[in-house]
Amino acid sequence: MEKSAIFHNSQSAMAFETGVNSVTIRLKSKHDDLTRVELLYSDLYAPAADNGGWRPHVASMKRVLQSSETDYWSATVELSKTRRLKYAFHLIASSGEEYLYDFHKIENYTANSLMGVAAFVLPYSYPNQAFKQSAWTQNTVWYHLLIDRFSDGDSRLDPADSSEWGSEEPTDTNFFGGDLQGIRDRLDYIAKLGVNGLILSPIFAAFSNHKYDTADFYSIDQAYGSKETFKRLVDDAHQHGMRIVLELELDHLMDFSIQWQDVKQKGTDSQFFDWFLIDSLPLDFTGTEDPAFSPDISYRVHANNPHEPKLNLRNRQVLRYWCDLANYWVESFDIDGFKIMDPEELDPSFLQSLTASLHRLKPALCLLGTSNSFTPNLLEERSLDVVVDQDLTQILADYFITQKTNAAEMVVSLNDNLMKYATPVQKSLILQLDGPFSSRLLAQCQEDPELVRLLLAFSYLLPVSPSLYYGTEVGLKGGDVPANRECLPWKAGQQDQTMLRFVKLLGEFHARYSMLLKEGTLDWGQLSNKNNFVSFTRRWNGKCIFALFNLGYGSIKFVFPPQSKLLISQNLLKDQNRIGHNGFVIVEA
Repeated sequence: MEKSAIFHNSQSAMAFETGVNSVTIRLKSKHDDLTRVELLYSDLYAPAADNGGWRPHVASMKRVLQSSETDYWSATVELSKTRRLKYAFHLIASSGEEYLYDFHKIENYTANSLMGVAAFVLPYSYPNQAFKQSAWTQNTVWYHLLIDRFSDGDSRLDPADSSEWGSEEPTDTNFFGGDLQGIRDRLDYIAKLGVNGLILSPIFAAFSNHKYDTADFYSIDQAYGSKETFKRLVDDAHQHGMRIVLELELDHLMDFSIQWQDVKQKGTDSQFFDWFLIDSLPLDFTGTEDPAFSPDISYRVHANNPHEPKLNLRNRQVLRYWCDLANYWVESFDIDGFKIMDPEELDPSFLQSLTASLHRLKPALCLLGTSNSFTPNLLEERSLDVVVDQDLTQILADYFITQKTNAAEMVVSLNDNLMKYATPVQKSLILQLDGPFSSRLLAQCQEDPELVRLLLAFSYLLPVSPSLYYGTEVGLKGGDVPANRECLPWKAGQQDQTMLRFVKLLGEFHARYSMLLKEGTLDWGQLSNKNNFVSFTRRWNGKCIFALFNLGYGSIKFVFPPQSKLLISQNLLKDQNRIGHNGFVIVEA
């Protein structure tokens, strides 16, 4: 047994509350090093045995994830009435040796091993401390759209310099007239994709075509419509079983904001001076050829942009400003959440306070953001309710798109990434393969629609919520910003109808098997680095789905399990039971 591969951290997602009176403990080991693991546990203050040793309860741990390199073990046990726990691990190696693993050491397991154990400790667990998520977010298929480029429902609102819909390539400055009425008109279309969560680009009054440069957070941009139209959109979406989430930037204001202009005019006498992070006066910066970049600025900004002064989020007035604003949109229009831009830029206490304020107003409201290796605690700390997992996106891109990793490496990375989160928190993850700030998925896949469909199918099978960027379903293929912000074509002849039918099929599949996909086990099957294929099984409550994905250029023999049902496939030569390049099968076994 490789001792250095044995790992547990009691202050991480390897020890977490899973219910009112239960906790889950995880352990990591080298693949196939262990045949059995027992969790030894008791109340922290349990009396010692007659010989002065420890008398723990014993629970068998289950291997819940495995790869060619590592295994993850898990056990869920009840908390004692004192809500404190101490524990250690009894390891049975494949070679036959037995070991005790506690906080200080790994030693041979003997009759005296339970004397003087330096146990791991789970401190006092307050009731209802377990992470809780609104039920509606657990089985959501998300759809992220840019309003100006989705659908023009009221041409009377079009800016004077608007271009005809889809008549030219998107730029940083052109407008096409998409609006809120256009979204209302297309709710049936969105529903047929299996979508039940809509993320709208900023709706607030602004100067740009994307509206991320908000000028007035209490007004809807006149090119998008009225507040009455927005309320009708929210109500109609709810009738379609959809939730509405608005994008919102909290870490900065624009330099044309009333608050910043007041600081520029009055300096330290401004009532808003302490709203911002100002290093020195006068307010100044060194300009460059890129107006959105400066190497030397006398105040803190977002992304080195001198036109986006950063807010002091530890200022109570700033917190109150954002809480009042968010409450206004929830109370007035019954929206279901906000997608917070760049949450890693926000002070954690600010974000927690905002989240708590919104949950008091509407308990089921969702505060959504992004998460990566640097921000794994945004969910555990209840700073956010749902996150887009950027690391998961990169793991899949490295294997399926760029082939930087092989099948085995992808499985190792994916397992490690899932285990980064407690099980309840995993259900709050979103997988977004592309979006407003990245190349479109079809562009990333070198305009190969078969690879896009394969990757979408794989993503819908994972225990996370999939997210579509508008237009993926009809084959839009724009590259980097702003090319990725095309108008969605509404004429059938301009759409990839094969892709559209496929995405609808995925939506139906996700709805039918939502509980299995969210709650079921993930068991990796055969894979091959040489032939470039991977397979796995999802199981839950007596149901079983098997999937195999072939990225290799050779075909793979596939034998259908007895009485299995083919659900979705691509490049399947059914008469030969072979799966071709970029082919896959998903069957209910």
